Amino acid sequence: MALIDLGDTLADCTPALLATLAQPRPSNGAVGGASSLSSMDEFESRRRAVLSAPGFWRALAPRPAGLSLLGLLRDAGFKVMVLTKGPQDAPQVWADKVAWCREHLPGVPVTVTDDKAAVPGDVLVDDWLPYVESWQRRWPSGLAIVPAQPWNAQITLATRCLHDDGRDRAAIVAALRGIRRGCAPA
Repeated sequence: MALIDLGDTLADCTPALLATLAQPRPSNGAVGGASSLSSMDEFESRRRAVLSAPGFWRALAPRPAGLSLLGLLRDAGFKVMVLTKGPQDAPQVWADKVAWCREHLPGVPVTVTDDKAAVPGDVLVDDWLPYVESWQRRWPSGLAIVPAQPWNAQITLATRCLHDDGRDRAAIVAALRGIRRGCAPA
């Protein structure tokens, strides 16, 4: 089983988040408005409000690099499942994430969870290093593929972890084939 993340892996979350935060803040308290963010606490509060806003996740554009990785997983013979984290205080986000997957990835199962490390798999594709690290501690024989993002550019690669910037897909295909044959990636 190959597990693939939604936000900033399959869907372009951060560009949409930043665009929303850059909009002038409405006076009615609606989502948006970075111009009046005067502190990190306020910024974090606004960020969480945007990410929790009804419909935010449904409206995200698919991320071509993530869809390409999904294709590689399928071509290598893996069953795939979207694995995404849901916020504890915003249940509507869980529904929006599933709705996005139903629209853009019909037939692909989706698991929304509080803890990605609790979900077993042979491969995890995720851009967020803390999730990758906790998953690999729990499933040490699993392969992690980390799609390149600015926040993971300084990744220190472990034996069973590949950083994907799109330039060495042959290495990813070889590692996936090795996992399917029961061999550790080189």
